[in-house]
Amino acid sequence: MTIPMSEKEKMLTMLTEIYDQLEELESVLEASFSDHRLHMNSEEQEKLSVTLNRLSDIGVKSAQVNLSHEEFLDSNLGAVPKSLKLELGF
Repeated sequence: MTIPMSEKEKMLTMLTEIYDQLEELESVLEASFSDHRLHMNSEEQEKLSVTLNRLSDIGVKSAQVNLSHEEFLDSNLGAVPKSLKLELGF
């Protein structure tokens, strides 16, 4: 036997169900966004790591080029007198 419910009770029951569904949705969204945030942080850390490695490699290569360039200049400067001046003629 069913007991007839008043309109207020029906409305209260419906609102309670909606509230429960919203709480469940909130927890699902929280977990989903949390996972997504962790994934994005991981990707950004990886990109930063790759960039840092590239910059480090460029710095090492630049230092090597500068050293070899300085050695080249030092070896050639000893053979050329400092008083030598070159003039451009037409």
